[in-house]
Order: sequence, then structure tokens, then C-alpha cells
Amino acid sequence: MKKNWLALILAGAMAFSMTACGGSSGTAATAGGGDTAANTADGEKAPDAGQGDQAAGGGIEKPSSPLRYSLGTGSSGGNFYLVGGGIATILNNSLPDYFVITSEETGGSTANLTMIQNGEMEVGITMTSSLAEAKEGTAEWTGGPMDKIRGMVALYPSYMTMYALSSSGIKTVSDFNGKIIGLGSKGAAMDSVLREAFDKMGVKPSSIYNDGHGATASAVADGQVDAAVLFSFPPFAAISELEATQELTFIGLTPEEQKQLTDMYPFYTAATMPAGSYKGATEDVPTVTEWNMLVSSSEVPEDYVYLMTKTLLENNPQLMEIHKSLEYCTAENILNYNVPLHAGTVRYLQEVGVNVPDELIPPEYQK
Repeated sequence: MKKNWLALILAGAMAFSMTACGGSSGTAATAGGGDTAANTADGEKAPDAGQGDQAAGGGIEKPSSPLRYSLGTGSSGGNFYLVGGGIATILNNSLPDYFVITSEETGGSTANLTMIQNGEMEVGITMTSSLAEAKEGTAEWTGGPMDKIRGMVALYPSYMTMYALSSSGIKTVSDFNGKIIGLGSKGAAMDSVLREAFDKMGVKPSSIYNDGHGATASAVADGQVDAAVLFSFPPFAAISELEATQELTFIGLTPEEQKQLTDMYPFYTAATMPAGSYKGATEDVPTVTEWNMLVSSSEVPEDYVYLMTKTLLENNPQLMEIHKSLEYCTAENILNYNVPLHAGTVRYLQEVGVNVPDELIPPEYQK
């Protein structure tokens, strides 16, 4: 009988959800518990790893007990939270002798990258705008270049979604002038990138409202915020809930605005959100997209990232039961990363015949 993956995912998310400050500690392979197989300082498996039992996991030795890894998601109710919980469920069910992966509720992209860089988390979901800032290390939240971040699996593209109450009269980005605009959590990549973008485009909001996307949608409903922006693959729950009681307008970009954004920020791509994505999106909405990515620490051993990558990519039907956007989770789409890939991911891509460009190969990868 076909498994009800959504039920498993929701149960897994409830069972495994933790606060961001409750992340793992210690080395990558021992995080979250002291009964896991240890790694040596140079990343090699300790000699007490399981011996001789290689039937599962494509010949990769089982650890003496399952490795306890943390996977950073986002706030409850968002796509990161749902997708991260689903990924943890698939990996735990497919590879029970290898992993106990805990999906953690966190502050999202930048929080996950910070915890991975600091050794508090092994895997997390983020966006390519955050990866660009992490690589450069110039944004205040980064504390300098984040050299431990490695690409693992591409998940799905998100549409830049701008919306307002229809009664507001806001129909274009130019109408943001003099208005209160919600840009998600303060300090997140979207907030810093779009503040800069609006300035360069000559758009001058009266103020920027910073809070989570659910709270921002509520603020739009209450008239505290005139228009809001987020990146998501539709439908986003907070917007759908708002549309149950309010009529919304979805603001598109002109071709010139699309070009401005994609010229300024290479992680954006001109795209169209299809009509019908939301009740108020009665026509196609021209916009831009960026990718949502699963990333890992360079300190997680190659064998284990290879095994996780292989398992996820070869179970795409199960992924699509989590969220329809995960149809984009393919080997070829991994080439959309803007940071080096993990050695385990490179190994898998080479194995399936995907040519990996030099700029995505990490220094630790050995052919």
C-alpha cells in the first residue's frame, strides 16, 4: 500500500522540531548526541565505524550507530519548514542505519548558514541570495566569508511575490513610493538586497516593515503594511489564508524592472508566476525567481553527503508528495548553485554523467 508521506512528514516535523538555539553541538558526525560514530580531525571516519556491513547505502559502511544530524528549515507554516521536515522523514525512513536527522524550526536562510558555519548544524535550507552574501562575507550577518558552506541538492525556484490589498490602489512597484513595505525578517538576504535594489531603482518607501512572512500578511490585513514582498513557490499558506477574507492584488514587474534586477543580482532570473497561482492572480505575473537550496557543512564526510544526495535525487516521486515544487529537485538543477558543491554531491553528479564546472568543485574534492 502506498505510504501517506504527507502524514509521515507532518508527524516527523512535530516529533523532530526544535528551537534554533537547540541545535547540535560538537563535530559534524557527533552533533546532537554522544553515541554516534566519531570523525577524526581530518574528516576520516573513526576506526570504530561499523565493519563489513555494506549491503545498504551503496557499499558505504554503516556507522556503529546512526549519525545524529540537524537540518535547519524555517518558521512553522512556511515552505522551508514543510520541505525540511519531509526531507528528514525520507532520509530517516530510507537510511535508518545511517541517520537520525532532526528537522529544526529556525529563522530561515541566514540562520541556517550561520549555524552550519559555526558547527552547530550539518544541513540546512537557504536561498541563492543568502549564499551570495555568505560567499562574499560583506553582509553584516555573515561575519566574513563563510568557507564551510557547500551545495548539496537544488530544491526549487521561488517567485518574487508582491501583494497588497486591492483597496490600497497599489498596482506597480512605483506605487511603493511613500508606502510601508514588508520585506520579511530584518537582516535576511531579501531584506538587505531589496532595500538596495529599491534605492537603485528610485523606489522610496516611507518605511520598511520587518517581521516573519505570516506576521507580515497579518499586518497587511490590518492596514499596518501597505504591500509585502516574499519569495515562495505558490501557494504560500499565509497569502492563501489572507485571501480567504481579503481581496488581493499581485504586483508584477515591467520588463525594464526585471532587467534591472537580473543585471544587478545574478542569482535572480526573469520569470512569470502563472495565472491562478493565487485567487487574486487572474493573469500571469511577470517577476523574478531565485533558487532554494539544501546545503551542508564541508565537515560532513563525503560518503554521507553522497548517500543523502543519491537517496533524495533517486526518490523524487516521494519528494513531490511533500510539495509539488520539488519536481525541480534534479541532478541537472544542482548546477544552479553559486557556491562550491560538497565533495559528496560532486561525486554523485560525476557518477550519473553530469559535467560539473570547475567553479563548483570544492578544494577538498579528490577525483
